[in-house]
Amino acid sequence: MKNFHRLKFVSAIVILFLLSGAAYAEPTVVEGVIGPGSLYGIYVPEGWNGSVVFYAHGYSQLLNPIALPSAPEEIQLRDGLMELGYAVAWSSYSANGLAVKEGIQQTHQLKGLFTDYFGEPVRSYVIGESMGGTIALALAEKYPSQYDGALPMCGFVGGTLAENDYYGHLGALFDYFFPGVLPNDPEGWDGFDLFWLVFGAVTSDLARSAEMAQVDQLELPGMNAFQLALAIAYAAPFTVIEPQLREPWINNAETIYSGSLDDAALNARVTRYDRSPSTVNYLSHYYEPTGKLRIPVLTMHDTMDPINPFWHEEIYAERVQTHGASDLLLQRTFEQWGHCVFSVQERIDAFLDLVDWVENGTKPMP
Repeated sequence: MKNFHRLKFVSAIVILFLLSGAAYAEPTVVEGVIGPGSLYGIYVPEGWNGSVVFYAHGYSQLLNPIALPSAPEEIQLRDGLMELGYAVAWSSYSANGLAVKEGIQQTHQLKGLFTDYFGEPVRSYVIGESMGGTIALALAEKYPSQYDGALPMCGFVGGTLAENDYYGHLGALFDYFFPGVLPNDPEGWDGFDLFWLVFGAVTSDLARSAEMAQVDQLELPGMNAFQLALAIAYAAPFTVIEPQLREPWINNAETIYSGSLDDAALNARVTRYDRSPSTVNYLSHYYEPTGKLRIPVLTMHDTMDPINPFWHEEIYAERVQTHGASDLLLQRTFEQWGHCVFSVQERIDAFLDLVDWVENGTKPMP
């Protein structure tokens, strides 16, 4: 395997040399395969400052091909960090969907790969977006001796259990208020088709969707009917495209729903799910943050996030405080509706604040 990686490295260098016509490649690019089906890319700029950023990407639909990060903001973030002298390493995961386990394992493997090619970096940072934010936090908590700081962006940092329950409540309640809209068989459906299916339903009956949004257990973010409709449409399809969310990953077996026009009917007829102890154990490992911080962590979150609600930050802050580590946590909030809608420059600014915190010991402003 090591010789295979070396071959990929040499091939990348030769290709870059031929394309550029220069004596040295700029930047140095190494690409290859980690383990069973995960791709990786390592990008080292000319004039590398000795530090590396390990990036964990967010959710990718199950029907998508396994691929390296390619969204415009991800490319801009990578290139922006390289312009500042930082090397960047990232990977696909060997599975799409809710692949927290694979993301933790394969992002962490990048650390050894990078060291194998370029030697031990001066400092190592781990950052991630959405599901990748949870992965970055997991690596910061599990391997504090191998990373110097972490930047989890818009992740479900309050844990996978709470996140799955959010989607589970929303899916079960949507089926109650809009029966028959979501298909029972996920075969052939993707998130975009289901989004428009749900959005069409909730916007065609605003009174019904408003009643659903009033159910206390949902805590849907939104300041108007349009934002609430979007929040439902973003989240409800996950119980179809991620079939494990219906059984056994979610738990509403003993939930007493309140806030509707007829709570008795709602609680009598809503579909119930009961998470097994083995599933609780699995989700706790992949991943239920502990709050036991030993390195600086700076989080970023929109206050009205319809995908990973802002209350995740409140849960995590309480856990960190319980362990007496609040001096190592900074939560940067953005007063806006949306999921990860902060700009690339805001992400880079937050990263540079994290670097200053790590190198100089001065905690940044929120």
